[in-house]
Amino acid sequence: MDQVPYIDWKEAVVDAGRLTVPLAGKPGSDWTERFERVLGRLDRGGHWGEIEVGKKKLRVDGVERGSESDLRHLLEGALLQANADLPAEAADDEPDDRSPEDREMTEAFRAFADD
Repeated sequence: MDQVPYIDWKEAVVDAGRLTVPLAGKPGSDWTERFERVLGRLDRGGHWGEIEVGKKKLRVDGVERGSESDLRHLLEGALLQANADLPAEAADDEPDDRSPEDREMTEAFRAFADD
């Protein structure tokens, strides 16, 4: 069974304005894609550049001083939402022939159960 991923902030490093922070846990094969989808919906631009999501780490280019809290909030929010989708998707054993839009809206409504 996969372990729920989390951001290991104690291992974060900024070098030449690039933040690299490891992801702990063991995300499933589609977790990265789910995280990127959520991140795309949440990120309205900030004092940072491109965000690269890998299975073992996050990288953010162009991080500016003073943006630490906002960037952390964005990354943690995307992580929490991506992780909240895990149980609902793990329970689905049947193929899903719905449109991407319908699947995305289903995920959004299912997330209300966690509120």
